[in-house]
Amino acid sequence: MLTEVKNNIKIMFISIKYNLIKAMENNVAFATSVIMMIVNNASFIIQWLTIFAFKESLGGYSLNDVMLFWAISSGGFGLAHILFNGIIKMPEYIETGKLDAYLTVPKNPLCYLATSSLEPSAFGDLIYGYIALIIFNFSIKNILLYTILIIFGALIYISFVSIYNSLSFYYYRSSFITDALRDAFLNGSLYPDVIFNRGIKIIFFTLIPSALASWIPVHLIMDFKLINLIILILFTISIVILAFITFNKGLKNYSSSNLMQGRS
Repeated sequence: MLTEVKNNIKIMFISIKYNLIKAMENNVAFATSVIMMIVNNASFIIQWLTIFAFKESLGGYSLNDVMLFWAISSGGFGLAHILFNGIIKMPEYIETGKLDAYLTVPKNPLCYLATSSLEPSAFGDLIYGYIALIIFNFSIKNILLYTILIIFGALIYISFVSIYNSLSFYYYRSSFITDALRDAFLNGSLYPDVIFNRGIKIIFFTLIPSALASWIPVHLIMDFKLINLIILILFTISIVILAFITFNKGLKNYSSSNLMQGRS
């Protein structure tokens, strides 16, 4: 079992390395997409600078605190699309039959699928996250803690997407549901929890767990509490396991029906 896990991780790293080399074949296009994403994200700093020019805090959060939400969200989002972008394309692979190619390799199909693609512009999100952190909340401790926390955020986000993308095993062209949920996840992770009512907060802690990917990491940097870190670790492990379970169950349906309707 342990050997199989090691082999899967090894092959995943090889796949990610190959994707990176392929993405950087055209250096100009790669650099342009990264820079444009950084500029796009940075434009929101102007929005928050304007807001905080008229008020000292937002529900108790300062400008530096709010930028932590943006740093954590951008970093986790970017890392997920660098390492596991294949999950985003899962519905397309299922509906067109391209998933077959990932079922013939000697490794876990979900791991192989996840690392089969890389989004170059995601490096812009990742870099922007560090820039925002350094400008507004710089300290060596914060950088180290931030680096660890965006890994959890990336795993939570991509597992969440995988779970809902697995609906494509059962319902043709259900990806629009996941796209809407992904947008909700991102919006929930970018903004402070104080702007949402109780009902929305419950959703962001359960069905759309952006609170676990963003709010808790932000509070861990602002005021580290071991219990919050334990909750984050346990939830991350749980949602990753759930992602594998839902994918494997859906895969049985794919194998039996072959989704001929989706390929026609």
